[in-house]
Amino acid sequence: MRVETTESIRSSALAEHESVDARPRPSRVRGAAPRAAWLALLFVLMATVLHLPGFYKQVFNPDEAYLATQAQVLQHGGRLYQDTVDRKPPVAPYLYATVFTVTGSSDLRWMHVLAILAHAATALLLAAEARRRWGGRTPLYAGALYLIAAVALLPGDAQAANFEVFMLPAMTAAMVLAARGRVRDSGLALSVATLTKQTAAVTLLPLAWWAWRRQRWRGLGVLGLAFVVPIVVAALVFGVYNFVFWVWTGNGGYLSPGVGIGYLWRLGLHNTGFFVRANVALLVLAALAWRARRKDLDLWLWTASAIIGVVAGFRFFGHYYLQLLPPLALLAASQLERVTRPVLVAASVVALVPALWLVGDALQTSHHEVSVYRDVARYVDSHTSPDQPIFVWGHFPEVYWAADRRPATRFVTTGALTGESGGRPASLVGEDLAVPGAWKLFRSDMHDHPPALIIDTSTANIRNAHYYPPSRFPQFGDELRRDYRQVATVRGVAIYARISDVG
Repeated sequence: MRVETTESIRSSALAEHESVDARPRPSRVRGAAPRAAWLALLFVLMATVLHLPGFYKQVFNPDEAYLATQAQVLQHGGRLYQDTVDRKPPVAPYLYATVFTVTGSSDLRWMHVLAILAHAATALLLAAEARRRWGGRTPLYAGALYLIAAVALLPGDAQAANFEVFMLPAMTAAMVLAARGRVRDSGLALSVATLTKQTAAVTLLPLAWWAWRRQRWRGLGVLGLAFVVPIVVAALVFGVYNFVFWVWTGNGGYLSPGVGIGYLWRLGLHNTGFFVRANVALLVLAALAWRARRKDLDLWLWTASAIIGVVAGFRFFGHYYLQLLPPLALLAASQLERVTRPVLVAASVVALVPALWLVGDALQTSHHEVSVYRDVARYVDSHTSPDQPIFVWGHFPEVYWAADRRPATRFVTTGALTGESGGRPASLVGEDLAVPGAWKLFRSDMHDHPPALIIDTSTANIRNAHYYPPSRFPQFGDELRRDYRQVATVRGVAIYARISDVG
């Protein structure tokens, strides 16, 4: 008689419970590759159609211009976290710089192509996980639901080649690998995702659950080590102090609520309400999956971790909600396999209508800032040489990118100096809200690289800049009055040149 140990019994029970982990039958293996290829083609085509606005428009939000400006600095030999800074990890700026170098162009439509491929990759990974769990048509449903929901946001959130877009493939891969028992690889994938955007790190919650079930303490140790090592290497490459400060510790002000609970409550309700209304079908189907929560507990842990990622910092930007879509798409797909055809058709219509309406809106919407930055960039291009730095006071990085002029300071926008930040009242500004040490770095930069032109967006109230005119910040305003003279006004934007250059 064979005597089974407690460990063998536990392993046997785990294997039986996780029947979806079993090896596929040979007949299924033979047909898997062609199906995956067709799905990949379908998802690329679907993502392309849903992101057609990206081929007609260059910039959908300031983050794209911010990343593009950083990429231009990197292309000219600048160093991240020294010559150009942001409170974000390094992957996205280097993706932009790589694409600019390969294409020989700073046209952001190339980044939109890469974003389409990132969306398609995320959809394909979700399809692979759906096939492993449920089979049938759920791979198609999971990928399609994700792609549809990814555009059911405002154009600036849905169509932009933003941090979350490039974070999602690696984050999703981490979960797919963890579910297959590849603990180390899942930790490495999540580390890459976290080096794209910090909030990916919350996915450690479901990964830790898988690691514990697989290998107990050893699994947690392997996961933690695989996750931490690439981040430590990145810190060593970029300089430990600068990396830690700009990616982690320098985010204290950004993560702090800074305002009353009433403001945050209204902001959260408004933006979450929009997300819910645009994704009713996805959310209802995912809610129905609660009945099988014990079997798919990891997906619910993934959803919970994504909610933490959305809420972190209490900003509730629309693109933050992208982090929720992969687990919700899987949960919703699990329900579509069992519904009747009329219900399937109804769910498809409810999902597609708001998504297609928002895609159409993205094709038609034109922002005032677009024509302004183009006109300002033309002036800069005609009055400076390519090697002359400029400085834009405000949150208008499009000027740097469009004019292809290097910022005179490491700060691509003045938010680190003024405390101005999205998701907060525009009037909440002041030197006391600046990133610690930012003004000292700014003065050093301006001394070392005096700008040929200073563009003051507060006079045109670009993105609420009238709340923080230079006069409110003597450390800059005094220098502007002393060393510069206004030489032009372009679309309401005041442009200053050095007095020594004006004569």
